[in-house]
Amino acid sequence: MAAIGDRETAGELMRICYLNNYLSLRGGSERVLFNEADLMSRAGHVVSFFGRRGPQDITQTHAAFYPPVIDLEQLSLVGKIRHAPKLIYNAGTAHAFRRFLQEVRPSLLHAHNIYGGVTTAVLDVAREAQLPVVLTAHDYKLVCPSYLALDHGQVCAACAGQRFYHCLLKRCHKSNLVASGIYTCEAYLTTWLHKYASVRLILCPSHFMCHTLLANGFAADRVRYLPNAIDATAISPAIGGGAYALYVGRLSAEKGILTLLRALENTTVPARIIGDGPLRDVLAEQIVRRHLQDRVTLVGYQTGKALAQTYRDAAFCVVPSEWYENAPMAVLEAFAYGKPVIGAAIGGIPELITPETTGLLFPPGDSPALRTCLETLWQARGALGDLGQAARLRVETTFAADRHAESLLQVYAEIVAGG
Repeated sequence: MAAIGDRETAGELMRICYLNNYLSLRGGSERVLFNEADLMSRAGHVVSFFGRRGPQDITQTHAAFYPPVIDLEQLSLVGKIRHAPKLIYNAGTAHAFRRFLQEVRPSLLHAHNIYGGVTTAVLDVAREAQLPVVLTAHDYKLVCPSYLALDHGQVCAACAGQRFYHCLLKRCHKSNLVASGIYTCEAYLTTWLHKYASVRLILCPSHFMCHTLLANGFAADRVRYLPNAIDATAISPAIGGGAYALYVGRLSAEKGILTLLRALENTTVPARIIGDGPLRDVLAEQIVRRHLQDRVTLVGYQTGKALAQTYRDAAFCVVPSEWYENAPMAVLEAFAYGKPVIGAAIGGIPELITPETTGLLFPPGDSPALRTCLETLWQARGALGDLGQAARLRVETTFAADRHAESLLQVYAEIVAGG
């Protein structure tokens, strides 16, 4: 395949294509993707997307080229087994991507989460087209077949050093033998066949992720720290006061949401829980069983003005994760609203929160320690202005959107130039 697109130089127009399995707002990684695309578009660059076609897609400009989303959970066991090869390597997606590139002719590709969906087939096409690729590591897929670095809820590094068979032996992916086998095979094949070799730079939103990749044999010149960002200028903060503790995120075990419920027992702290996920029904039952229904409200999924008002009315936010969180956008979003954050001291979270300056840290899974933090900030909620001001200042400086855009453009220019 002939090279596609002219090779623009730094400071000139670039045609940037973002690759991701989903083109809807499913989680923090998609928010980062669309935020970056918006920053580049506002800077005058031409932005396009390639992913799997779904009903809630934000962009549908080139939807005719997109393969459809396939919900593996809705398939029978036989269907899952038949579909397994497409999760490892999707040749049909490669064909669609070739046609897409001929139409869009980008200068470079920025991949986000592509495993198990569009797959590394798109990287092979990029290599054929001589297109430079940068990839953001949102999770631990490059070193852990199941991507969360968890062994049935416990942090795990058993697959370090390419010992991916542990994923199958322990049934790490959703405790499912078939799913764990699929992702174990994928990990070995992508490694043995050097599927990520065409990625010139791997961007890590946390130093923790950088250290993890380096410790697993990735070359230092291919790994670079680039923190996430948020456009705080678009958010009106509400610093000080507040009527409740706030959790915003996926309702799943690794997010520490059950630890939060245990911590809320025997306190007077009211709380609101925003989000959806597999533990929603369990949480509803636990709230009643623990007699928390008068203080804890399970709100569900929120966006837009409703979510903004929920943030503004909060006293502080809680991020009680029990996996190696990379760089949770929930912390930056809370800071942007002028809210201090109580966070678990795990993964990249301690890089974001300065204890007693922008919030508090506690050992992950330690509900008594979290209870102490909750009570400390709740009792001091009338005097949280200094913490809120410091939190807001942190996102306005270290995690500012314009700063992120400048750094990202430098990366793009570097890889386009062949650096």
